[in-house]
Parts: sequence; structure tokens; C-alpha cells
Amino acid sequence: MIGVIDIGNTNIHCGLFINKSLKKESKIDDPLGIKEFFKGASEILSISVVPEKEKLIHDLTNMEMVPFPRELIQLNYDSEPGADRLANGLSAMEDVGLPVIVVDSGSAITIDDFSKPSMKGYLVKFNGGAILPGLKWFFSSLSRGKTLPKVKLELKDTPGRSTEGCIKFGGYGALVGGIKEILNLMDYKNKKLIFTGGDGSEFSKYFNADYDPFLTLKGGIIAYHHIR
Repeated sequence: MIGVIDIGNTNIHCGLFINKSLKKESKIDDPLGIKEFFKGASEILSISVVPEKEKLIHDLTNMEMVPFPRELIQLNYDSEPGADRLANGLSAMEDVGLPVIVVDSGSAITIDDFSKPSMKGYLVKFNGGAILPGLKWFFSSLSRGKTLPKVKLELKDTPGRSTEGCIKFGGYGALVGGIKEILNLMDYKNKKLIFTGGDGSEFSKYFNADYDPFLTLKGGIIAYHHIR
């Protein structure tokens, strides 16, 4: 079995694969729990956006991890994107085809555009996109002043008739409206569209789009098989 670990800002998502088939997955915070989860894995590929957390896991578990192979993706980008965003592109390429836009709704919401590479030796081309605050960050920012209540992390597409309802409707306007505007600017109607991330199902229903909670992990195993 091959392991894939997705080390994000909030969660650590672990998966075990046989060939490209996901057999087991779990979100685990405890390093010892992570080590137990990957017991029996012949290799582990790491998709990390938090190097300090990745190093801590390595130091506490002694697990050797294969870094995500960024060289598989052609970058039309001026800085270094997170490995999770690149993994999403590989997975979406196999799941729904190119060109594709991936909306990953976690701590932050990333909206990324992928197309066929224009140079040999690459699997997919990453054309950048947008980053928005995630659902939790949006709602927590309103409650910090202690004049507005904490509310359940959900959106409402009709005007609110209570303070809580107004906040949920405001979240819909800011986040769903923001995603819609960005997708329109990215010409999404002529591309495939797929959502992922912990809050992805909450957003995907407003776009009649597919949702895959395991998109990032699957991108990791695709990358692994290309380098092994």
C-alpha cells in the first residue's frame, strides 16, 4: 500500500491506496495516530503547505516521506503555489478532464485554473487563480468584536430576518457571490468545474458542480505513480 498525507493549515488528511484506489482515509491530528495509520505502507507521499508541521510529524514519527513532485506541473505563475493546489489539478485532470477549474474550500478558498501543458514533459498547466477567506474565517471575523453572535457555519440564499440570518445571507453574498464573479472572469462555462475541501459540499450545491472530498489525496497518488 502507498500512503498520501495532506498537511494543511487546519487538518491533516491521511489516505492509503492500492494502486490508485483509495482504501482508507482519516483526518488525524496526533502524530502517533498518524504513524499507526500508515503502518504497513511501503512509501508515503507528502502534500504539505506547512513545512514546520511536516517537520514535526517527521521528527516525532520517524516516517520518511516523498515530497510532492512539482516538476510534473507547468507553472504559469510568478511565485510558488501550495502543493495541495497542484495535486488538485492532477486529480481533476484525470477525474473530469482539461481545461478545469478547481474550487478548494478549506481554511481559505482557492479557485485555480488548469489547462493542457504547452511544453513537453508536463502533465498539466497551472494558470493561477484566486484566494478568498474560508467559511470559518469569514464568520469568525464578524464575531470578534463581540457585538455580533457566533453562528452555525452555513449559508443562506434568502434575506435574513434575524441577526443570525443576516450573517448567513451576508456570507452567501460575499463568498458564493465572490466565487461566482471570479468563475465568470475565468470563463468557467467553457471549462469543467469541480469542488473539494471540507466546506466544498456547502458551496458546490450553488453551482450544480461535482464535489470530491478526496481530490487532493487522489492527486498525490497520481503524482506518486508518475515518479515511481
